[in-house]
Amino acid sequence: MPSYNPLQKFGLNSVNAAFSRRADGNMSLSFGDIGGSLENRKKFLWGLGIDYRDLITAKQVHGKNIEYVTPENKGSGALDYESSIMATDGFITDQPGVPLAILTADCLSIFICDPKRPAIAILHAGWRSTEQNISQAGISRMREKFGSQAKDLFIGFGPSIRSCCFEVEKDFKSNFDFGLVKRQERVFMDIALINQKQLMDCGVNKENIFDPALCTFSDDDFFSFRKEAQSAGRLISVIMLK
Repeated sequence: MPSYNPLQKFGLNSVNAAFSRRADGNMSLSFGDIGGSLENRKKFLWGLGIDYRDLITAKQVHGKNIEYVTPENKGSGALDYESSIMATDGFITDQPGVPLAILTADCLSIFICDPKRPAIAILHAGWRSTEQNISQAGISRMREKFGSQAKDLFIGFGPSIRSCCFEVEKDFKSNFDFGLVKRQERVFMDIALINQKQLMDCGVNKENIFDPALCTFSDDDFFSFRKEAQSAGRLISVIMLK
């Protein structure tokens, strides 16, 4: 069965969502030991009622481009990395049976559901995408495409590197006026907290955002690029309308 559904607490019966753990194996077809990745995907997604051959993944570039996908896109990146959708860090859809996925190893995955449409999104929020406010881009894209209202959205976070472990340079140059924590002359970033604020600034209700507060660096249950470098596998975060 899937490791964790970050939208479960909201009782959303129209959507399947989950993120994997290290025990589920590497889910990437381009990073880490990819020898068993397809079988890992097949086993993990089976527990969600998803055919691994239908998966839609991206060639993630740490930007804020978000693509609308339909059944015609099913299988993009499912069996090989090269067929992944180019240069994007998020997907939206209002079509049932279309599984959206991103892959992470310290970056934050953001699951979004509009049960009124219904419609869904998934975003890949590393610090660069967060600096570009990918959360706001996702909300805007759903509003433009589906007429979604921020107050109606439910949000779940996947695991990510947390402020306990994400140290940045003292002269870290960014557009962040929030979420940088100083401890003993050292500076740490809280990506999840920044994205939570950005979502709330768009009109999302705080009680509609669930953060499991899982740190990929300090918790060995997850892959961490910062800790494992090029050998790091990738977690998968997947969402699909039933």
